[in-house]
Amino acid sequence: MKKIALLMDGWKRYFTFAWPAGLLQRFHETKEQVTLYIFNSSGNWSRDQKYNQGEYNIFQLPDLGEFDGIILDLNNVEISSVIRQAVTRAKESKVPVISIGSEREDFYYVGIHNQKAMAGIVEHLVTEHGCQKFWFVMGPEDNYENAKRVQGIRACLDKYKIVWQESDFYYQNYEFQCGVNGFQHFLKSGRPLPDAIVCANDNIAVGVCEEAAKAGFHAPDDFRITGFDNFDKAAFYTPRITTVSHVREEVGYRCAELFLQLWRGETISTCHHTEVEYKFWESCGCGNGHQRQERDYLKGQIIYQIETDAFMEDVLSLEYELLKCNTFAQMIDCIPKCLPSMKCDAMYLVLDPRLNDYKNNMANPELVSLDEEEYFVHGYPEKMNLEFSYEKPDILPLGTGQATFSEIDKGKDIRQKIHGIFPTFDCQEAGANLLFLPLHFREWTVGYLVIRNAVYLMEKQYLHHVMGALTKAMENLHRQEKLEWMNQRLSVLYVRDTLTGMYNRMGYRRFAEKLFADHEREKNLLILFIDLDRLKYINDTFGHDIGDLAIRAAADAITSTLGEEAIPVRLGGDEFLVIQEEMPEEEIFVMLRTIRKKVARSGERIGICQLSISAGYVITDQDSEKKLEDYVNEADEIMYQEKNEKKAARR
Repeated sequence: MKKIALLMDGWKRYFTFAWPAGLLQRFHETKEQVTLYIFNSSGNWSRDQKYNQGEYNIFQLPDLGEFDGIILDLNNVEISSVIRQAVTRAKESKVPVISIGSEREDFYYVGIHNQKAMAGIVEHLVTEHGCQKFWFVMGPEDNYENAKRVQGIRACLDKYKIVWQESDFYYQNYEFQCGVNGFQHFLKSGRPLPDAIVCANDNIAVGVCEEAAKAGFHAPDDFRITGFDNFDKAAFYTPRITTVSHVREEVGYRCAELFLQLWRGETISTCHHTEVEYKFWESCGCGNGHQRQERDYLKGQIIYQIETDAFMEDVLSLEYELLKCNTFAQMIDCIPKCLPSMKCDAMYLVLDPRLNDYKNNMANPELVSLDEEEYFVHGYPEKMNLEFSYEKPDILPLGTGQATFSEIDKGKDIRQKIHGIFPTFDCQEAGANLLFLPLHFREWTVGYLVIRNAVYLMEKQYLHHVMGALTKAMENLHRQEKLEWMNQRLSVLYVRDTLTGMYNRMGYRRFAEKLFADHEREKNLLILFIDLDRLKYINDTFGHDIGDLAIRAAADAITSTLGEEAIPVRLGGDEFLVIQEEMPEEEIFVMLRTIRKKVARSGERIGICQLSISAGYVITDQDSEKKLEDYVNEADEIMYQEKNEKKAARR
């Protein structure tokens, strides 16, 4: 059985289904004994780059030397180090490598001829419509495909001796908003409208048309406009966008054919271009006689929306059921029960064994470290736990035996530590595909999910909904387990004040002093001293029970206002201390104002009018030789200045 590894990044959260579809089609035709292993990230949609890094980590899961062929689709990856590492590992594998969409040294290439295709669009505008002045609204400047399309533009302009300059090009991304921003950019520059606006893709072209219409300009009357890629929006927008059409599945199909030739020992060329077709439509003044199949298109959109609505209802049920789960394995069990439309053959959950440490060590909390950075950011642990196996329609039993993928299929007990992905995920089913998806909490990799024969999910673009719900639920459960463990540990160590839940003096010595020592030569700290006003008067007038309520009200106001990293301490009686990293003075004022308001409101609820606090604070100095107690005493003195002023005002 041959194995092919496909490393690919989706477009934002959307799965690029065309490559697997074309590969599987060709192997099905030839009945070749091949299994496709897809390692998919969705790492370019979040603004949180640490989240994106967690997605890209799936590329480091496989040992690429264990495969008979490798396909790289890295065009959407926005972190250059991720690309370099994937390319390096592919080279080191010593097996045939095909790069999709971008030519890379030492690899075979399959994709459209971006440069030639874009040059053909510009040549049409010049020779058929006499265009001489252009604006160019392009994708990311450092993107391979975009760069090739720009090269094609410039080569064609030079061929016809049309003068151009760098200011004729606007770069951003491949989205609709790029077209909006690009048109605004050129219009604000004061330039007269060009003969034509050439866009890197159809999304951008539609954005240009929409923004131009707001200014009273329309294609093709005021300028001609072209796109690229032949998305649906090109054919069904008004005017229809002149574009370049190419069958994306053909790329995967050609990749499969190349591997078949290589495995037969044939010598083949390095570069392989798939066919393109020009669609010259109304946006450039052509194609007025073309009939759009609008009814068929609308029917397809209606059916798709019906299916999507039904699926999203199932996702809502899934999210609800996930909230009730007490283990990660139970969560995966929920997926086939809540999503009957999944239409996959099997699912497997593989986790970093440390993910269960909090739950497994509740009785011995001192055995677990609090440092989440112990999870991998780059790569995966050498040994991982296969926690769950779903083989349609049954959940397989879990145990401690060593098992291979074929034995899992037979229902063997499988809870085990696995090394890498083979032999566990060896598959004897010709033409099967196994999809590997990353599980991570931001940049911390905690495992991966494997789905066998997930064609329906890939084609319908449902994966990111399922993974989003699952990851969120897993992270919430992990936090709950961690919080429970922390509470258990704190109770064992007797560091909490029983009345307020704040740290007591033992907690102060253990945590506050450690925080001060850790930051002594790195960062300044805020030392905040707070005292509840008139506690003796409250105890004498209302009784000690009400006095305790007042103390708790002050403590609740303080702890509910602080961030997670702050250390709140009840020093005793009515005195409180807060230690945390330095913050701007205006934020300190806001924090104190919030605490004061909460204390006053709590006082009204328990029947004490004008319940209040006094406070003083200092900021530590990295260059000072002062000890923590010195700063605490300074904050205490400042606090007493406020308290004395209040006493004087009352007198």
